[in-house]
Amino acid sequence: MDSSLLRDAITAWSSTHLALQNNNYENTAREHRGIALSSLSKSLASQQRDPQMELASSLIHCAMESVTGDTNQWFKHLVGASEIIRSAAAVDHETHQTDLSKFTSTVEGRWLLSNFAYHDVMMTISEDRKPLLLAGDYWNFSVSQSGVADSYFGFASKVMSLISQISVLNVDMLNDDTTDTGKQGEQDDFATTAKSLQQELIDWKCPQSNNTMLVNLAESYRSAGLIHLYRILRRHRPKLTNATTLKIAEQVTVIVHRVQDIAIGSLAESSLLLPLFLAGGDAKDVQHIQIIRSRMQEIIKTRHFRNFQPALEVLEETWHMGGLGIRTGDGKPVDWKDVTKRKGWMLSIT
Repeated sequence: MDSSLLRDAITAWSSTHLALQNNNYENTAREHRGIALSSLSKSLASQQRDPQMELASSLIHCAMESVTGDTNQWFKHLVGASEIIRSAAAVDHETHQTDLSKFTSTVEGRWLLSNFAYHDVMMTISEDRKPLLLAGDYWNFSVSQSGVADSYFGFASKVMSLISQISVLNVDMLNDDTTDTGKQGEQDDFATTAKSLQQELIDWKCPQSNNTMLVNLAESYRSAGLIHLYRILRRHRPKLTNATTLKIAEQVTVIVHRVQDIAIGSLAESSLLLPLFLAGGDAKDVQHIQIIRSRMQEIIKTRHFRNFQPALEVLEETWHMGGLGIRTGDGKPVDWKDVTKRKGWMLSIT
């Protein structure tokens, strides 16, 4: 391997996964993570930088922290990855468009952008933020051009693009703080955008495929996107609470059914945290809750994906307080965001 930076990161990644399987490797894993971090730091300070290798290393560190169940450091590595992309990208001063050609011109660069976008879009949901880089489908190369499922998004690349735009709408509404009493023109603009995004999600057609697991995964992501949108509307438009809560319940049911059709141990199962978590956050039916709980526990047990553990802890607390009828200071049911805020956790739901 030509790049010592990438070699050190991959060694750290491999040893970390070994440690997840066998505690005897924990010290070795920590040692290699330290070496990989030192290697990345040296590269960033060098006069001869390689943005693609630095981005790859940063994303490996982000994924490593995530899979070990970290609730803070993964985000710092994601921010670092976004800064590496920005430092290598050119900006057209007339159109203000970000030129990502240094990455899009190679297969490796496009894969790295897809990897980054996957983490970035997921982050917008858990952290109430806009994407660190861009909204939209700047990473959408494989599905649109070759009909092959993306290695991260599967067939749901367009859905994830819409989710990123929903997150932008969320932050715009948060910053505007219009709820039901703001300026009518701004509220109309928000409503128009929300309706448009909802319709795009509803109208989206999953590419035809014999791989039913990937189809079910993509459909569960569509429902997760709709839940994300309806939660935002419920949050910022209290008058819509009853209507949006019913719509959310419908999508929770869809996700539960889709997840049950994804075989335990299948490759598609490794990407189920987003739909499982968003469905779980608003699940009220006892049977739905048990199905979600059992599947997450199974993934933790068999795949050792420890980022499922804090996510499940948040859901368990949300379900427990919901069952007791506990409400927040403003009289609303306790939401999973209330739990993460109290814990000071930044959940990685990749």
